[in-house]
Amino acid sequence: MAEIKAYHSKDPDLTLFIVAGSVSAEDLIAAMETHYGARPASIAVWDLWEADLSGLDMAALVKVSDVARGYARNRKDPRTLFAVKREQEKPLVRLYEKISELRGSPISYEMFPSRAAAYQHLGLNDPFATADRDRKRSA
Repeated sequence: MAEIKAYHSKDPDLTLFIVAGSVSAEDLIAAMETHYGARPASIAVWDLWEADLSGLDMAALVKVSDVARGYARNRKDPRTLFAVKREQEKPLVRLYEKISELRGSPISYEMFPSRAAAYQHLGLNDPFATADRDRKRSA
């Protein structure tokens, strides 16, 4: 079971998901239901540096994509950025992006080697730098 922590920022309108551990479709869907339903930010950054996506098969990726597409209507100009470190995770993220595109998702997806690179691409400083430092101190 994965651990998924979410942080929200109003300016910029962004949600950061930090994912650790072995990830299932149900883990990702629960995070989306909780956060896209209550606080639908236009930008989502999924930090997958500590995530293990190897348990996700095609059916799981389709299921997650369909749920994300359903919540896209709650997000203004929906955009999702993935921070992926491990090479073995990148093909799964690319496959997810392609599945979402083929199934008509309005969400713009992009992949970056780190959260810092994703923020740089957005022209933002890390809005959660303080929360991240606190997380590292408590670990």
